This record gives sequence, structure tokens and C-alpha cells, in this order.
Amino acid sequence: MARLREAAQLMRQGRAGEAVAIFAEAAKAHPRQPELQNNLGVALKAAGKPKEAVQAYRRALKLAPGYAVAEANLARALLQLGEGAAAVRHFESAHRNAPDAGYFGELLDTLAGLRFEKPDPALRTLLLALFERRDIDLQRLAPAALSLVLANRSATKGAEAAWRWYRDDGEPPPPLPEDALLAALLTWTTVPDPRLEAWMIAERRRLLLEGGVKMASAVPLALQATTSEFAWHLTPEESEALAPMLSAETLTPEEALLVALYRDIAEVPAAFAALQGEKYCLPILERTVREPEEERTLGTALPSLTDISDEISDKVRAQYEVHPYPRWRSVDGQIRRKPLDAHLRDRFPAMRFEGIDLKAPKLLVAGSGTGRHAIQTAARYEGVEVTAVDLSRRSLGYAARMARELGRTNISFAQADILGFGALEQRFDVIECSGVLHHMADPMAGWRALRGLLKPGGLMRVALYSEIARERFAKLRAEIEATGEEEIAAEIRARRRDALLLAEDDPAAIVWQTGDFYSLSGCRDLLFHRREVRFTWPEIGAAVAELDLKLVGVETASQALREAYLKRFPNDPSATDPANWDAFERDNPDSFLAMYQFWCQAA
Repeated sequence: MARLREAAQLMRQGRAGEAVAIFAEAAKAHPRQPELQNNLGVALKAAGKPKEAVQAYRRALKLAPGYAVAEANLARALLQLGEGAAAVRHFESAHRNAPDAGYFGELLDTLAGLRFEKPDPALRTLLLALFERRDIDLQRLAPAALSLVLANRSATKGAEAAWRWYRDDGEPPPPLPEDALLAALLTWTTVPDPRLEAWMIAERRRLLLEGGVKMASAVPLALQATTSEFAWHLTPEESEALAPMLSAETLTPEEALLVALYRDIAEVPAAFAALQGEKYCLPILERTVREPEEERTLGTALPSLTDISDEISDKVRAQYEVHPYPRWRSVDGQIRRKPLDAHLRDRFPAMRFEGIDLKAPKLLVAGSGTGRHAIQTAARYEGVEVTAVDLSRRSLGYAARMARELGRTNISFAQADILGFGALEQRFDVIECSGVLHHMADPMAGWRALRGLLKPGGLMRVALYSEIARERFAKLRAEIEATGEEEIAAEIRARRRDALLLAEDDPAAIVWQTGDFYSLSGCRDLLFHRREVRFTWPEIGAAVAELDLKLVGVETASQALREAYLKRFPNDPSATDPANWDAFERDNPDSFLAMYQFWCQAA
């Protein structure tokens, strides 16, 4: 026992190599004790010997097959060795044996990072089961699931044929496969892949011009068209074939489903009437009729905290009334709730919280859009009360509906303009403002208004566009010239078509990797916003200093990116030096392709 305490002390001191010898000695002396094999595995992994750790964990599981701790440790070691698919299977087993231990989150994290090059029946079965759930973020799993669909050789050939057809007017591709996992993707996510978009466009065109539509298989395609907000390229030939259906007084269910591939059926009374009694089409009716009606009711009833008098604010509000953003269908309800300070300490160990209490914070989400981030925040932290505001009532209505459906009661929504916050008396422990300030006429004016609502010692999480990262697709950015809703949609479709015809080695083609590109509202927000200001790290550093704030944490797209930074700048263990980040980003220009995301603290 004394020797084991000595080994534990060595582990705490970072002397894992010395601890290995003691744990190995104990495991040899007591070969039937699985805990000793598990401890040996932990020490071996910490000592940089993951292969040997795997062997120790397997011995532990042979002794105790239901030993969830060893199963999860084995998964982590396999993940370190690059065996992600095997890691997922062991996380699944660990979760099955200890469902409250938090292993499910690690399973999802690992699965989301996988990309399949060959079929994997076991993980296909797992993904199908996950897509039956409504308490996890299915969008995060979309790239992994899509890669598994395309791991089938015939699917890969079909997608490549569709891509050639779309870009080079080649031979039309074969019909989309009737694949359960693909159907789940089309139903519940925005599918972020240009080849599959080309294939869906070809399938839609084939069904319209050649007929043969089948209800069960065409509904997922119609749902994906709805999710994309009908952003796909439309030819004059299709418009001509569709026109009689749009003006008809009655339609067959099959004709109505064809309309649903191209238009919101709420705008086509004959299509709406024809689908009323079709059980397969209930999801289409839900998304195009019931949900928008509920959103309008909820959005209209929400309070207004400030006037919207700024010209740019009003233009931005008008944009999101037409195109609420982002459209989403699921968030992760499997998060293990914890206090905010505990969450931040896990994320940023160097952060300190002297003088503030974050056990039950009052949190403001300024610019909540359709509520995805705000609802996720309300679910993540224990004791938090969230106030979420936005310019657009239509966006807020979407957010309020989703909060109701998810049972999230610790969040309230209101319409407000950040520039009017000076009149508010309430103060907040935490303010989160993601992707908002860079759409204001004067971002610093908005940031100052938010700073005025922050309690002494309070925290602010801000996300801003990077000048360096967005330079890659700067040539795609443009002002939308159209004014009417249909004309705006047509212009975005045309500009998306141009972007999809870029050479594959064009730097701007990186836009294909962004999820926002694959819906009308997302693409408008990404490339055609009414107002966009971009920042650099030196500018962020100056702004933080001017506002009497301190940069306390930078969120990165991956742990690998953070590790690369720390390797280059070992004298900045908190990774919060703007000058260092500027140098790093200039050498790694895609580091913040989405946005800069950072935490700062009031003096």
C-alpha cells in the first residue's frame, strides 16, 4: 500500500516513468487485480508509451469485462494512437456500463472527428441510432456520417459523377442511393459537401423532368431542400417545368412533393392541400407551416428593451427578418452541467476568478440570432440565468420555439439593439457576444455599450471575424443588389453557383468547407452581409486595453492548434499574448477561419 501511495505521488509530480516501475511490480505481485493493470496503463500513457498502456488496459478488461474506467482509458489510448473508430467502440462500451460517468460526451467528440475511407458496419449502426435521438448535436456528426455514406464505392462514384456533371456539363449521375444513413442526414442536418449538393441538384432535376417520384425516398430530399432554404442552382428548364404546378388549383401528392423540392409549400396552397393526408410528408408540413406560425406568434409577443434607431442596425435587422440565422434542429443535451468557473478552469487552467462568484451567474447573450448558442449556454452551466437579445423578432421567434421544445426554462428572450444598452440598469456577471460586433457601423461603440453592462470582475466572451482568415474568400464577398425577398434569394443562388464553379485549387474554394455556405441564410451571413468589419490580433489587443479589460483565454478550433501555439511560444503558458497570436496566425492563416473567440475580464 505504501508503494502504491508513492507511485501516486510520483504521478502527481509528473514523474510517470518512475511510477510505471512501481505499478508494474504491484501488478505482477497481484495479477488478478484489474485496478492495478488500469493504474499501470495510466502511468504508461503518461510516460509516453500508449501502446504498452493499451496492453495494460486490455489485461484489466480481461479480468473485469464491465470495468468502465479501464474501457474509457483504453479508448483514450487508442485515440492517441490514431485508432479513432476503435476508440469510439470502447467509449460506447464504457458508457453502457457507466451511463452517468460522462463517457458519452467523449464518444461524441471522437466520432465527430472521424472521417471514413471504408465501410464500418458497427459505427454505421451506432450513427443510425444516434440520429434517432433529439438530445445531441446532430450537425456536429454530419461530416463523419457523410464520409461513412461516401465510403461506399458506388456512392463515391456517384458523387464524383455528379460533381463532373455540375461543373462540366458531363453525363448525369445515377439516382441518389436509398440509404438510411443518408436519409437521416438529409432529414436532420445541413449537409456540408459540394459533391453531394451537386448530386441532390441532379436528383431533384431528374424527378421533376423525368417523373417517377417515390414518397418515402423523396421526402428526405425535400427536407434537405427546405433546410438549405432552396439555395441550390435552378435552371430555366426546371423553372419552366415547375411553373404550371405553382399556378395549378389542384395537385396530386406526387406533384405537390415535387413542388416541395423547389418551394416552401406554405406559399403554394394547392401543394399544401395535397400533402395534408400523406403520412410521409408530415415533417414537411411541420417545418414549412406549423413551426413558422408558432415562431411568428412567439416573436411578436416578446418584449422590446431598446429602440432600433441606428441605420446599420436597422439594415441588419431587416436582413435577419428575411433570413433568420442560423437554422438549426438540435443541440447537445448530454452536456454534464457544471458551474461556469469549473468549466472555464477546465478550458483555461491559468484563469483566475478572485472577487467574483460564478456559481449562479447572470449571463447576457448579446445578438443571439436564432438562439442556438444561447440555449446551449443555458444548458451547460449550473445555476445560470440567461437573457438573450437580438435585433430580429423572426430570429427570436425561432429561438423561443426551440427553447420551448427543448424544455429550457432558464432563458428569456427580448428584442434590443446593443447601441441602446446605455439605458439599461441591469448588470451581468458574464456577457457573450459572438459574431455581432463586426456587423455594426462602429464595433467599438457596441463593445463599449456591452462593457458598461459588465459587473466589476465580470467576464466577456467575444467572437470577431479575422482579417487574415477571411482574406481567402474576400473576392466572393459582395453587397446584395436586389431588394425583394425572391430577388435576394435568386441573387444568392447565382453567386453560390459562381463559387461552386471555382477551380478546386483556388484559395477561395475553402468556402466549400464552411457549413454556412450550404444554406441561403448562412451563405448570406457568410458572404453577403449588409455590414462586415474584420479584425487582427493587434487591433483586438488595443481594444481590450482601451476598454479596461484583460485577455484571459483564447478558444481555438482544436487542441492541436493550441498545442502548436504553446510549442512555439512556451513563455506564454496562458496563450493570451495578441502579438504572439498575430505571428502565429500569419504563418497559419486558416487558424481562425470561423472567427476569433476569446474571453476577457473586467478590472
